[in-house]
Amino acid sequence: MSGSATRPLAAPRTGKVGGIALAVIGRLPAWAWILGAWAAASLPKLAARSFRWEEGNYAVMARDMLARGDLLEPAIFGLRWAEKPALLACLIAGVARLTGAVDEWSARLVPMLAILATALLVERFTRRYTGAPAALFAAMAFMFCPMLLRKIRIAEPDTIITLLSFAALVVWWTGEERGRVSLGRWLACGGLLATLAMAKGPQPVGFFAMGVGGYLLMQRRWAALPGFMLCLAIPAAATAAWALAVYRGDQDLSVWATYLRVHDLRFNVRHYVRERVRFGVGLPIDLLPSTLLVPAAIRAWWRTPRDDASPSPVLPLAAYAGVCTLALLVWPGTKTRYAMPIAPAGAVLAGLAFAPLFRRRHWLAITALAATIGLFVYQVVLVTLVIPHNLPKYTAPRRRAPVLDAAIAASPAPVFTIGKAQSNKLFYLTHPILSVGPEDPALKAPAWVFASRKQLVRLQALRPELDIREVMPAMNGAGLVLARIE
Repeated sequence: MSGSATRPLAAPRTGKVGGIALAVIGRLPAWAWILGAWAAASLPKLAARSFRWEEGNYAVMARDMLARGDLLEPAIFGLRWAEKPALLACLIAGVARLTGAVDEWSARLVPMLAILATALLVERFTRRYTGAPAALFAAMAFMFCPMLLRKIRIAEPDTIITLLSFAALVVWWTGEERGRVSLGRWLACGGLLATLAMAKGPQPVGFFAMGVGGYLLMQRRWAALPGFMLCLAIPAAATAAWALAVYRGDQDLSVWATYLRVHDLRFNVRHYVRERVRFGVGLPIDLLPSTLLVPAAIRAWWRTPRDDASPSPVLPLAAYAGVCTLALLVWPGTKTRYAMPIAPAGAVLAGLAFAPLFRRRHWLAITALAATIGLFVYQVVLVTLVIPHNLPKYTAPRRRAPVLDAAIAASPAPVFTIGKAQSNKLFYLTHPILSVGPEDPALKAPAWVFASRKQLVRLQALRPELDIREVMPAMNGAGLVLARIE
């Protein structure tokens, strides 16, 4: 491994303006800059935006956990959830016990704190090999890459698994760097990975498993393999225990196969190629500005003479970021967000390359720094100016809920939803809602139904004995309506 590549770099000679800038940065510790940037980019008007994407599902599950106390098999509007473990819903329920309600704050707080914790970990890890400005750049490059900006105020588990996966890598490498990974470190890594598996299933364990496993094979570290296998056995056992606890038959097997993308290996070649190209092109964009500097870090490591007494983190970071990503590149149905666990490793590599390039005023370093600042400014403008000035657009489900509640209260009856759960839109209603199919015997007059007009037509065809009348749109432009069944 390289000796010079791992020594702290001298402070870059950046001229009078650059020197002043570095002096200003140095007046505050790195953690304060990271905390301030995170707060400015994520906290303003946090509750202004209603739930989106998968947030409503986790919020509804958390509310169900608080109501029924079932942490293993929560329900979404009465529909059992067993696709994957629901650690995030448990965490939301726990925060809600402290805050008093499941809402935007209690749902989003833990995933947001996971981003902050990962950024702090990136800075501390990078600081072991380079100067303070480059380490701070690495943390900011992670926190404000487009992939993280989309999730920085979202209640989804991706940021939590990113923290846990990267933390396991750091724990392992800290021992490996010293020449031996103790049993305690392997067990700690296994515990982190088991917690990760409870957040989104076993798939994200692949980043650690394939990255560290690939590194051990490349370095012929055969003596480390028993500890490595013990480490991976812990998340495997946790996943198996969860599956056995919730298993109810072949229907669950079908759901899990669908979630693992192995339910149907037939695919359209043109569609497959198109989505794989989209993944291959979109991932480097999503990880900017780190992707500008990662090749320089790997090239510098490659050209530096090896010194086994001072191992470099470049190879393990590259293996962690690259091996499983190559698998995602060819696996059908994967999205760029599935690769989020590699973002901190890419940011560390970018930080290692930043200092020497910035010292030479190389355009790559200047462009990466400008892109990081630009992305941060974009996020701050979004949360402090754009969202507050467009509240009707971002708060429609919350504002519409009292109108729908009043209509239902005027003629009380059970409330159902057909088709997708529509959790983001229906979470804000106060009336209990059950998700049913059109042929479910529970769906009988009198009742209120949330469904699309197409679903209502199908329901009328299947159940001609029901008198179905559309009452009002549930959400303007969303295609969801409230209907009355008599």
